[in-house]
Amino acid sequence: MKVPINWLGEYVPIELPLDELATKLSIAAAEIEGIERIGVTEANGNLERFRVGRVLEAEKHPNADRLQLCRVDVGEGEPRQIVCGAWNFGPGATVAVALPGAVLPNGLELDQRKVRGELSDGMILAEDEVGLGTDHTGIMVLD
Repeated sequence: MKVPINWLGEYVPIELPLDELATKLSIAAAEIEGIERIGVTEANGNLERFRVGRVLEAEKHPNADRLQLCRVDVGEGEPRQIVCGAWNFGPGATVAVALPGAVLPNGLELDQRKVRGELSDGMILAEDEVGLGTDHTGIMVLD
């Protein structure tokens, strides 16, 4: 049986490192075959490079028919300009964003770069890009 650690946290406070918790559970109650980590890693401050953002503007990229040029507020004062290939959102959408330096679960490290002549200062994410599922039909639009 797989049990998400956050479910356990709803019933009891978890104040131990995950490996130590697994050992204690094995001794006290259940055999632990392994720990499966999903999503982005917390190592080296990586999790701090993932944010929830609000799309302020989303317009057709001036040099590409299939891309959008977005301005996204990620809570740092100045909005970030991000080039995105998905079209299932618009201004006002709440989205998941990875900033330059973030490492995705597939090992890709993001950097600030130009896409068709326009600066992209991050990435608006689909659920498969953060390891939360397999959907890549569009970006995650959050409640």
